[in-house]
Amino acid sequence: MTVPPAPPPGPQWAPGPLATASTHGIRGQAIRSLHWLPARRGPLKVTSLPFLRPLALATLVLGGMSLLLAGAPRPQPADAQAASAPSQQPAAFPIRPLAQVRFLAVADTGSGNGHQQAVADRMVERHRQLPVDLVVLGGDNIYPDGSLSRVESTFHRPYRALLEAGVPFHAVLGNHDIRTANGEHQLAFRPFGMKGRWYALRRGPVELFFLDTNHNAAWQHQMPWLKKALAASTAPWKVVVGHHPIYSSGFYGDDPVAIARLTPLFERHGVQLYINGHEHHYERSRPLTGTTYLQVGGGGASLRAVLPNERSALAVSAYSFAEISVTAERLEILAWDARGRRLDQAVLRRSGTDGATGGSALLPSQP
Repeated sequence: MTVPPAPPPGPQWAPGPLATASTHGIRGQAIRSLHWLPARRGPLKVTSLPFLRPLALATLVLGGMSLLLAGAPRPQPADAQAASAPSQQPAAFPIRPLAQVRFLAVADTGSGNGHQQAVADRMVERHRQLPVDLVVLGGDNIYPDGSLSRVESTFHRPYRALLEAGVPFHAVLGNHDIRTANGEHQLAFRPFGMKGRWYALRRGPVELFFLDTNHNAAWQHQMPWLKKALAASTAPWKVVVGHHPIYSSGFYGDDPVAIARLTPLFERHGVQLYINGHEHHYERSRPLTGTTYLQVGGGGASLRAVLPNERSALAVSAYSFAEISVTAERLEILAWDARGRRLDQAVLRRSGTDGATGGSALLPSQP
């Protein structure tokens, strides 16, 4: 095997399996219920190369390398952050596409309690059955105040098996995370995989856009970056991740400000999925103007009641996480509870390059 040369220095490179794809995204999709079948895996990964780690090289993948497109630079003081607009860096060389990507998504994890551990154990089981490429943390990574003094009990210990397997994590900041140093310590904590308060990450057919949705977010800089990044994306699937809900049938409900700020942009640029926490339950909406809203806040914090509404495909108060599999033509969502029972299953399917039409159906939950 030929080892590729080290990538150029700078914030755009980070460890993790990646490949890019060149198919253009679409604005809509149909959602249908399908019986789950084991996913066909992509290229064999080389995930353990200790002798390369001191050189800070990207993890090698047969057929691709990791590329992390940075938004805001990391780390910097809050006043400096507000004064500097983020930028994106292009790939230095073409990368062979990765046919399928699988990732786990969970939020409100940082309790360090038995509920978090139970969810984490089920995540490990799913990875051992069908390996995942990354884990998305949707904020409130460390309770109660975001201090790294509790990172062992809230991150290293529950996710030790995934970390030792080389699975990369990528997080956003929640409202609890910014209570200590405005989240700067977490931004600088490399295992959280944050290259700024907002940043983009391409994995084969999907591009993820991680946002800062906190009350003190620098939207005057974040919004121009997001508009430009979404417009430039060639990924078939665009997924946005933020801590706070946009539409919700939980304790906090809908956020009119976020609806006005983000949903027109999602519709314009074909964002098919928004993932968030903050609400301590699991919920999947029906597609709203082409976007499905997925809440994965059952990662360990105390659960709250949820009352499904007309937009809800499924809403349940349960410790849980989501498993998402993506190919160029379909995105499958599975949800699992802390006992390993399947809560939900749905498939978003692309239909051609000009959009998709269709209704939605909910697969009944399994006991």
